[in-house]
Amino acid sequence: MSTCEGPAPTATSAAQMTPPANLRERAKGLALRGVLDRVRPLAYRRTAETIRCLTFHYLFPEEREHATRLFAALKREGDFISTAELLATLDGPARRLGRLFHLSIDDGFENIASQAHPLLRAQGIPYALMVCPTFVPEPGSDEAAGAGAFDAFRRNARYARSLPLADWGTLARLAREGVEIGAHTLTHRQVSSLAAGELPAEIAGCRAEIERRLSAADGHPACTSFAWPFGRLTSMSEAALAVAASAGYRAIFSSVRGSMLPGRGVPRYLPRHHFEPGWPIRSVVYYATRAERSFVPPPLVH
Repeated sequence: MSTCEGPAPTATSAAQMTPPANLRERAKGLALRGVLDRVRPLAYRRTAETIRCLTFHYLFPEEREHATRLFAALKREGDFISTAELLATLDGPARRLGRLFHLSIDDGFENIASQAHPLLRAQGIPYALMVCPTFVPEPGSDEAAGAGAFDAFRRNARYARSLPLADWGTLARLAREGVEIGAHTLTHRQVSSLAAGELPAEIAGCRAEIERRLSAADGHPACTSFAWPFGRLTSMSEAALAVAASAGYRAIFSSVRGSMLPGRGVPRYLPRHHFEPGWPIRSVVYYATRAERSFVPPPLVH
């Protein structure tokens, strides 16, 4: 992107965040969202007792009513558990029977606090919010400075449009209301492309900054969850994974799909099924409940 370009406009809908870049992407999206994800839920084998981690990024006001129905549908299919319960269930005997879900939300957009948090709290759904501290604004910060930070985040995260991020005051309030604040690197860069000397600051430094900023949030617990940006196998490296483990993160999340079974131990990184709350309810339920082989972490590409 040219340095002389002005900031991207603010997104007002999910479709503006990651629009297809070319005809090939449009065709792929049509095949997935328009055809396959509407046909596959009609007849498939459902799982009975598994743990499946779910993740999304944003929720716009016009999607809130649909999202309320979506999460109610997921709750009818299984129980949502916190990260602490997830790790305990993987490490030891099952504390709950049946289908279990874990929810984490990446990037820390303000519309999670204003739109998603009230409905998730009303439905008793715990979740972790993964944030990039470098771009989190101060409460009441200058609008122009905030817009610059949001646009810098947009470029690193490869969104088409900018979107405000929740400020530190909002994150502290969410933490007091039971939301786990997790790490998503300092600056949302692809860690597999970083030099070895950059990894400690980007990964371990992210945890240190979150804990420093939220230490006064009524006993906010240590930051022990980490989700690497972009979530793909090509976006993580063995060196970065080792830094994350040595930094003290107990739950390291990918966006590689898969389900897990209780008592099998915590894998070196966890699978997550990505969706967005505006997606068709049947499609999301399909991905959350379909039977599949238990997750074995594939080798990282780098």
